[in-house]
Amino acid sequence: MAGSVIDLRLVAANGLWILGLAVVLAGLSWAYWIAGTAGVRFRTALRRRPTQRVLDLGLALFCAGLAATARTGWERALWAMLAVAWLLQVWLVGRGVRSR
Repeated sequence: MAGSVIDLRLVAANGLWILGLAVVLAGLSWAYWIAGTAGVRFRTALRRRPTQRVLDLGLALFCAGLAATARTGWERALWAMLAVAWLLQVWLVGRGVRSR
């Protein structure tokens, strides 16, 4: 395979959104486990601060990965703004500010 080159930037960018989805899936699984062990509803487990932070972080990684793989400037800007919004949500939840 002479001449084939792997674009590491593209691999990293795609790895970022895949990692984000994996974190979201892990967060949902964790909330499901908490609901089962604590005997509460799944929705109640999702409202816990630690699970909210994990889900928000996963969504931020997902949006950042899509911003890195975007083809147009407006698309990149939109995904980047969403990533920043999710990171802000992570920070707010960590500080104890609740969203409605």
